[in-house]
Parts: sequence; C-alpha cells; structure tokens
Amino acid sequence: MDTDDLRVFVAVVRRGSFALAAQHLGLSRAGVSKRIRVLEAWLGSPLLHRTTRHVALTEEGGRVFQWAQRIIDDVEQLVQEVKGTHSQPHGSLRVSSSFGLGQQWLAPAIAALTTTYPGLQVRLELMDRLVDVASEDIDLDIRVGDDIAPHLIARRLLANHRVLCASPDYLARRGLP
Repeated sequence: MDTDDLRVFVAVVRRGSFALAAQHLGLSRAGVSKRIRVLEAWLGSPLLHRTTRHVALTEEGGRVFQWAQRIIDDVEQLVQEVKGTHSQPHGSLRVSSSFGLGQQWLAPAIAALTTTYPGLQVRLELMDRLVDVASEDIDLDIRVGDDIAPHLIARRLLANHRVLCASPDYLARRGLP
C-alpha cells in the first residue's frame, strides 16, 4: 500500500462517487476503481458498498477513512516541514570570535544574515582567548592566526598580511627587531 491509494480512497469517500473522484484526481474511473480494489485486497476487507449511483462506507471503511485522513495530513505536514528546512536556514547558531574581528567584521555580517534569514538566531560571543568549542558548546569559532587544536576542522577564510613599522628614531634607539 502507498499513500496514493489512501488519497484515492479519501477522494472517493469525500465526493461520494468514483467518477467525481476520478475527475478531481485527473484519473480514469477504471484507475480509481483499481486503486480501491488494491487497497481493499491489501487490507483484506471491503471498504465501500457500491451501487450504480451511490458509494457508502463499510464499518471497516469508516475506520480506514479516519486513519487515511490523518496519515495524508501527517505526510503533507512532513513534506512541508522538510522542504521548509531546506529552503531557508533556521535554528540557533553560537559563534565566537576575538573582539576586534568580531566587532569590525562579524557583527555587521551576522546582522545582515539574520535580517535575510529571520528563522536563524545567531549569538555572537566576543572573547580574546582560545575557545574550546566542544566544552563551551560553540558552533563556530572565527579567529585570526594559526593556533588550531588538532581535533578541530579549520578553514582559511582570508589571508592576514601584517606589516611591521618603526620610526627611524625607534630603530636608532633599539636597533632592528
């Protein structure tokens, strides 16, 4: 049995007719009749009393109809929920960084991110110390430097070039570093 058989059954019951159900579903009457027979065979019980002009539920058909509606609703809700999770990010994200990098670069980027994706809650924590992401329950740590614990997965985002400058006076007093 699959949910399509249940959908056909529910359509027949709601419309009170194989012909109207077939029209609604875009199927032939024979196709609707076959799906109902397959469902009845699988369940081992007749679900409908059929006459030339009327369709009525059997006792078992009434129970199956109630279950079928719930199952179809649950499947549709599941599909919407799963598709929704792929369409836009949502949930909580805990990010840590150093004060300078966090204030200058990350805070504006996170503000733009949460505006674009309102279902995403980002908590930015700024601290100038190494963070143990596992024990402190941090999802993402963005840092300047190469001090990376070997058990973590790290990606270089940007190169950080620095220039060391000194005045001629300083160099005369202290020498070359």
